[in-house]
Amino acid sequence: MLPVSTWYILAGMNDDGTGRNIEALRSTLRILRGDNGCPWDRERSIEEIISYLIDEAYELLHAERSGSPEDLEEELGDVFFLVIFIHELMLEKGGAALSGIIERAHAKIIRRHPHVFAGESAADSVESTASWDRIKKNEKSPEQGKPLLDSVPSGLPPVRRAFTIQKKAASAGFDWPDHGGVIDKIHEETAELRAAVRSGDRNAVKDEVGDILFTAVNLARILDIDPESALEGTSEKFTRRFRTMENRIRESGTPFESLSIEQLESYWQDSK
Repeated sequence: MLPVSTWYILAGMNDDGTGRNIEALRSTLRILRGDNGCPWDRERSIEEIISYLIDEAYELLHAERSGSPEDLEEELGDVFFLVIFIHELMLEKGGAALSGIIERAHAKIIRRHPHVFAGESAADSVESTASWDRIKKNEKSPEQGKPLLDSVPSGLPPVRRAFTIQKKAASAGFDWPDHGGVIDKIHEETAELRAAVRSGDRNAVKDEVGDILFTAVNLARILDIDPESALEGTSEKFTRRFRTMENRIRESGTPFESLSIEQLESYWQDSK
């Protein structure tokens, strides 16, 4: 296997102009943040640009789902611009050069794939993920007394945070042996929700709804399904069908609000 530094040099030898474009982008950013530049750009902090980066990442996801290569390229460009913006702000504070950051990331990727670069083997994605987690755990210096889940950012979107919490717990061996137990747990939580609804205790109902959602996210993780992607796909499907139903009702000349739930259900089934 070639050393990481050699891989990095070879990548630079095959430069397609990306390096020049990055430097041109940096020059533009420095003008924007200069004394005669843009007040908005001068006032930005790293935290603010990271927030914009999160927004752009969701726009990138939306572009991918739209099926438009042009939109995907545009949104990827926006994400890349903000990454460079963040790094430029880091440089202003004495941060490391981008080349060093990339080289460390490259080294980490190679180090965590010994089944590809170091003669080890992984029969499937479960084994490769376990290998990744094991190497990552060994790389980190354990902080005595620090709870494992403290490393999960509190600002993550709720579904993503639940998913990350569960992955962390699983990395410590606290996990279901298979998906069957999680499905049984969903049935158990559904029964508890029914009991809570009958009790009329809204706090209990809220807790049980949360338990069902958390368990559903866990099931997605066990089945190697991204829960946010699955939920977004279902939301898009519902939106398309509801739009079709609205159009058919509009064509019928019947006011939407005058239809019974049975009539609406019939239109809904037809929209499928």
